[in-house]
Parts: sequence; structure tokens; C-alpha cells
Amino acid sequence: MRFYINFFLLILGINAEIAKNFKNDLIQMRDGIKISIDIYTKNWSERQPVILEITPYGKKSGMATNFHTEASFWTENGFVFAIAESRGTGDSEGEFDIFTNEADDGYDIISWINKQPWSNGKVGMRGYSFAGTNQWLIAAKNPPGLSCITPSAALGNPIEHFPYYGAFFLSGALNWISKRLKTKHQLSNWANEDPSEWLNIKPLQNLDIFVTGKALPLYRKILNHSTLDDYWKKFVMKPINYSNINIPSLAFTGWYDFALTGTIMRFKQALKYTKRKNDHFIIIGPYNHYHAPHGGYHAITGKPIEKVGDIFLNKNSLLPALNLTKEFFNWCLKDGTRPSWNQTKIYITGSNKWHDRSDLINNNYKEKYLYLVKGGHLSTKYPKSDRDFLEYDPSEPVRSDLIQNLEYPVDLNLYLNRSDFLIYTSDKLKKSLTFFDDLKLELTFSSNVKDTDYVFFFMDVDKNGKSIKVGSMPSNQLRTRYRYGFDKEILMEKNKMYNITINMNQIGHTFLAGHRLRIAITNSFYPMINANSNTGNPISTDTDEPIKSKQTIYYGKWQNNGITRIIFKTKDRIVF
Repeated sequence: MRFYINFFLLILGINAEIAKNFKNDLIQMRDGIKISIDIYTKNWSERQPVILEITPYGKKSGMATNFHTEASFWTENGFVFAIAESRGTGDSEGEFDIFTNEADDGYDIISWINKQPWSNGKVGMRGYSFAGTNQWLIAAKNPPGLSCITPSAALGNPIEHFPYYGAFFLSGALNWISKRLKTKHQLSNWANEDPSEWLNIKPLQNLDIFVTGKALPLYRKILNHSTLDDYWKKFVMKPINYSNINIPSLAFTGWYDFALTGTIMRFKQALKYTKRKNDHFIIIGPYNHYHAPHGGYHAITGKPIEKVGDIFLNKNSLLPALNLTKEFFNWCLKDGTRPSWNQTKIYITGSNKWHDRSDLINNNYKEKYLYLVKGGHLSTKYPKSDRDFLEYDPSEPVRSDLIQNLEYPVDLNLYLNRSDFLIYTSDKLKKSLTFFDDLKLELTFSSNVKDTDYVFFFMDVDKNGKSIKVGSMPSNQLRTRYRYGFDKEILMEKNKMYNITINMNQIGHTFLAGHRLRIAITNSFYPMINANSNTGNPISTDTDEPIKSKQTIYYGKWQNNGITRIIFKTKDRIVF
């Protein structure tokens, strides 16, 4: 009995200590909406710098979606830690919309913090994913007191990236809106979890009710803005927006982080346009989206991540991310010593080595090519003119849910014997080959339909024959209506020859001697991508019967001057 009494008193003491060092408040925005914020500090009467996160995933979520578990670390190290819930999420008032109010709300939250007796007027921002992206938007407003940001795993430009990713990321959009966002529409379970049943629901804008059991206004809004229109342009930062930023940044991302491209894009824009070009830092490791800001340690347990997908990680991949972040905040919030790091720290997978290299800033790697050849070969030699065919039935799309964790380096061999894939494999490398920076597939094709999708995978074939996916995205795709840009939808003429470029974006990977390179191309990847009906109708309202399609892939040189090949950058000589 005495043990239980003592334990109960201990818990009471801990809770009393937490209550003493914690409070919740409501901050009124310029339009009257009130935002909920939790504040942690060791001493309410002492003015200290503040570390702020603004998140749509809840202030105390049990998932790895925010940094509330770091509160005691920051308060023990002389900071106030504050975490606010985005408008329309958690206990905050208003309606949530994608980045519509983040910049102004962030400005108002920081202005309120600066007036509090526990704030010394210096604020640094913490967060990743949505809560990393909003930091750039807020910093561009230049709120007084904002001294630095840590925008890890930040999202890229809309349609090309989030939330369409070149086609329409169906299952991801439904999951994010109904399960991840802490809005009034949040659900624990769906009414119909089986994507096989989703195919028959028309139009696509009504799928939300069938899947989740309720209408999701944000899902429908996203579907009805299928081009880069004014709705999306509100959070596309232009050079003038970056030029307003006069503070440092530190970002973590990973080669298995679907927000890798956005993080790198924003880092490069900051280098180019901000006033303090030398005060931006980026760290790229063999990390996924959730654990990148933690340097390869589990976001909840703090234990080292030993395996990602089918790949075991070397211990040298781990970084003390929290201590690095503290060093950064000590510099920009406490006038400490500027970190002595290079601006880029990059881990090359395959060779498994860190490089403090400037290649991301000044890439002098040479652009090289591998050509797709009839018969399924990847070659350095220019091919003779020839062609292959791909057929796609929208009622029987390739299923993306056959393999779990596709954003990670997993073996794709399960897909590679299908008749609706074209596979291209190189000879074995006699010498290791390192790719760095963007990888692109240029494809010359024709089709018997007005619109279809091309989905592209890149693999490292090891000595055991495993086809390990390379890249940060589960798949790389382009809906052909976007072939001339994401601000317009232009349908095809039937059987006319076209050229498209599918951008796989950045990779940093070494293919070892004895390994082979492999590419796979198909026309669907459902439910990750909605199954293109091939009708060419608006995807949100299309109710027509889907059309089977037949694609022709052209090799060598044809009359439109297109060449089917992959383009990449390397300093190495290609030796097969």
C-alpha cells in the first residue's frame, strides 16, 4: 500500500511541476479568429527566447507529427517552447485551408509572443512537413522578432508536388485530410477501406463519402483546382518573397522523404534570393519524412532507425540532430557562436558516406544519358529506331498497395513480370557510379486516347537480383494533360507523337560495381494515383465510361526529334 501511495504522490508532484511550467492561451488574429497555443517555460518571470511551432496536426498528438515532446529539452536549455494549432485545427477557431492563412496568422502569433512578459523578443521556429513549409511563408512576411527558422521536410510547389504529384495522389489526399489533419472532419476509421470498391464510384469528387462516410470539403476543393491557379499560387513563393527574408535557416530532409524536393528547392531559392545567402544550412541523410528532423532517430522512441524499407542503415548515418538544432538556436536566438558547419551536409546512399560538399550549391557534375532500347536494355549507345507498346485498362490498374512503404528503398520485383510494364536493365557495372542531383526520363510516345498517365520507377539491382527502388517518392508520374506545364491542361490528339519529361528530382546514390540499373514504366499506380479514365474529362466530375488505351513508345530518332532516355549527372565514367 505504501508503494502505491508514494507512487501516487510522485505522479501528483510531476503533474504539479508540469502545471507550474505550462499554460494554454488563446491569441486573437487580425480578423477576430482565436488560435490556441500551449506554452512551456521553467520561469514565467524570466524573459527568454521562444521556440515556436505552428501545426495542423494537434499540439499533443501521439504521432510523429510535432515537437511537443521536446518541450522539456528546450525549457531546460533556457528557452520558452510554444506550440500553436493552425486555424481550424485542434482548439483553434476558424476553417482550415491549405496555407491560406498561415503567413498572416504566423505574423500575428509572433507579434503576440513578443508582448508577453516571458519573451525576450526573439523567436525561432521549429517544425517539419506542413509545419516546416509554413515557416518560409511566415518568414517572407518578416515579422519583427522572428530570428531564424528550421523548415525541415518542407513541401514543394503544388500540382507538380503536393498534393497532386504530377497526376492526383488519391489515397494520400484522402488519408491526409480525414485522418492526419486535426480538424472537425478527422476520423479514426473509414467506412470503406478497400480500394477495389472505390473504382466504381463516380464522379471522383463523391468518393469521399463512400470511403470515409462523410463529405470532405477540402478534398473536393483540391479536386476542383486541378491546375496551378490562383488558389494554389497563394503559397508559391516568388523571388520577391524570398528577398524579404533576412534570417538564417536549418533544414533536415532525407533521400526517402517525399518532401525532399521541396526542401531542396526552398534551400536553393534562399541561397539565390535572400539577403543572408551564407546563413542557410541543409542536411540530407538516408532518412524518411518523419525521422529526418531527428537525424535518423525514431521521432517517438528516440531509438536509432536500423532499417528503412529493405535496406539496413549504417550507424554512421545517425546525427545528433537535436543538439545540432540547439547549437543553431543558441547562435541565432542567444547571440552564441555561429556554427562552423558547411552549408550542406549530404549522405550518399550506396557508398554510405557523408560529404560536406558544395555540389548542391554549385553542381559541376556532367549531364549524361542512358538510352532505352527495344528488348528492355539500358545503354550508353544511341539506339536504332524502333518501338514498343503498352496497354492500360482503367478497370484493372496496377495496384500500388501490393508492397508496403513504397516511399522507401524496397524491392520492386513483384511488379516486374507484368504485361502492363516495360522494363529496361543495364549491363553490370564494372566500376561504381554515383548519381547526384536531378534524374529525368524523356519519353517519346503516342496514344489512342486524349489523356493518360506515365509512371516511372528507377532501381538499383543488387548482386542477389533485388530491384531496390531509388528515389524519395513512391512513384514518379506525369499525367499527359500536364505535359506543357501545371498551369494548364491540354489534351492529346489521338495517335500523335509527343515528348514528355518525367522528373524524378534529386537523388544522391552510388551504384556499386556488379550492380545494374533498371527502369520500369507503366500507366497506372492505384490507389496511390487515381486511375486515369483516359476520357480527358475533368477528373473531379467525370462520369463517362473509362477507355482502354494503347501507348506506343518510340526509341531512337523520329520526326519530332524526341529521344527516349534518362538524363542524370555524375562525375564518374560509366563502365559496363
